[in-house]
Amino acid sequence: MNRIPLFFIGALLLLPAFSSVAQEAPKAPGIVVERTFWVKPGKERQFATLFDRTQLPRLKSLLGERQIVFFSTATPLLHTSNDQWAFRVKIKWSSWDAYAKDASAHVDSKAGSTQSYEQVLFGDLVTDRKDMVIQEESYGS
Repeated sequence: MNRIPLFFIGALLLLPAFSSVAQEAPKAPGIVVERTFWVKPGKERQFATLFDRTQLPRLKSLLGERQIVFFSTATPLLHTSNDQWAFRVKIKWSSWDAYAKDASAHVDSKAGSTQSYEQVLFGDLVTDRKDMVIQEESYGS
């Protein structure tokens, strides 16, 4: 008889631990967008410099606002042809809404006179740009 109340008391003590685990809903995975730029031949370094000045602060701001989870940049070590991509940014957005709200997520968005000289030059160097929503699997560390 003494074992039954102890069992119930033990179960009651463990109940809050199980309920907190059950309440934690799985986090939404967000979306990963690979944004690829093709640049006028011979202008890759100028483009990278302008990216650092115009786009990097904006991405860092979105990171601080938790609109994006992470981002990374990549450039080819060697440019072998004129039709090769020049710059790639991988951005993990916190949600579809965050991606849709971002003005630069839309290829044709041009602000016109509100753009700075550097932003206009940045746009002039780009010959093509593609945003590709990807599914990413990570293995290892």
